[in-house]
Amino acid sequence: MLYVRLYNMQIQTSTQIKASPDSIWPLLTESRMDVPGCFCLGVPQPRSCELPDQVGGVGAERRCISDRGVVVQRITEWSPPKKLSFEMVSTDHSWSSCVDSIKEEFILSPSDTGTRVTRRTTLKANGTLAKLKEFGFYAGLKRVHFYVFKNWRSSVEHDA
Repeated sequence: MLYVRLYNMQIQTSTQIKASPDSIWPLLTESRMDVPGCFCLGVPQPRSCELPDQVGGVGAERRCISDRGVVVQRITEWSPPKKLSFEMVSTDHSWSSCVDSIKEEFILSPSDTGTRVTRRTTLKANGTLAKLKEFGFYAGLKRVHFYVFKNWRSSVEHDA
């Protein structure tokens, strides 16, 4: 789904995973991405996400590492095993000068066949042609969403 709001681009992706929210929740803060995936045109390939201090909660740091750099995030909502929200604090990615802010949330909803996982990314680009930049980020972020879900599915459904 593509949502365009005044100055913000929202990318939402959902998937079904055959596992409980309690099984999936730890992956939001500690997971490795090693399932093969196709990345091109400069889209960073996620490698892992972690809590550097090993402690979650509002205000805690979360880091996502890719083949092209690190995004440091601050947790803004911590409601295990239902919802995790965070915002970008800094990044060393080459695209950092094009982005004013990134906010994300994961929502885990139990279902008859496991858990519906929804990821929503809200991005605000800056500078000249900001709206055009946001549309460019849309395809790349959508690819990242699908890739992360594929890895999580592989991890918890394989272990089940």
